[in-house]
Amino acid sequence: MREWNLRHMTWPEVNVAVKQRRVVVIPVGAIEQHGPHLPLDMDNLAVEAICERAGRKAPDLLLVAPPIHYGYNEHNMDFPGTVTADAFTFVNYSRDVAHSFGRMGFQRVIFLNGHGSNAHLLELAARQATLLNKAWVASVSHWDLVREAFAKIRESVFPGGVAHACEFETSIYLHLAPEYVRTDKIRNGVRRQGKYFWEDLMAGSAVKFTDWRSKATKTGVGGDPTLATPEKGKKMIDAAVEAFIAVAQEFRALDPGERANLCVGEPATSESGKASVSRRGKRTEGRRAAKGAQRRKGSYSGAAGR
Repeated sequence: MREWNLRHMTWPEVNVAVKQRRVVVIPVGAIEQHGPHLPLDMDNLAVEAICERAGRKAPDLLLVAPPIHYGYNEHNMDFPGTVTADAFTFVNYSRDVAHSFGRMGFQRVIFLNGHGSNAHLLELAARQATLLNKAWVASVSHWDLVREAFAKIRESVFPGGVAHACEFETSIYLHLAPEYVRTDKIRNGVRRQGKYFWEDLMAGSAVKFTDWRSKATKTGVGGDPTLATPEKGKKMIDAAVEAFIAVAQEFRALDPGERANLCVGEPATSESGKASVSRRGKRTEGRRAAKGAQRRKGSYSGAAGR
């Protein structure tokens, strides 16, 4: 069986994977509070499990990179154990990681995200990385892959029953590592939801707003983890694996099309944002530089003669 895990490969084997048109998967998580009952690594645990199982199941399609363990988490910093990175640092770092795979020759890269506040930043990082080279970079959060599947087994109220350390996340942890779940500390943490201001992993409010988490809850929980079961968790991981493989297959098969610059004039700036010089301008500057060099050479020669 082909190696699915990048960390176990040598550089010549990576070249082979490039030729095989493998899709690179970058798991992205966070280290943050998940209430009194779940460990800090919830987000990493979920995405790494999905990536590992998908990689083992489709080694001819996927190449799983080592994860990015830390994310953007400022709103949770009132809770001990939470680690955050500056938003722009996170975007730039994630973009550079993905761009590195493009420089190797890989044509498709996907961020698989496990932390809510990473989602919009990874979308930006993926877009920037795509525009840097010929590789396509995409991003997806694992819960977005299983919305229909979870709706069939969900018991918590909507919206608000599934947000953070909730029925969904606690079920996943109970399936993957039940020995670390503090079941005696599980409590309902559903908060009042409004018409326009509400939160739920399985759908998005039209209005986006985030304040310090500790203002809304003193436990860190958002949703109802009392309804979690390991059976639900297994169904969600299995569904995410199948869906992600399908995403990667479709992504690899997409026709990239042909780029065309339809602007009629010379650009005022280059794509890097620096001032652009037209071809005619470059020729003019070149002639000026050559004449300047000749004048300097002549003055030096005359000075030496005197």
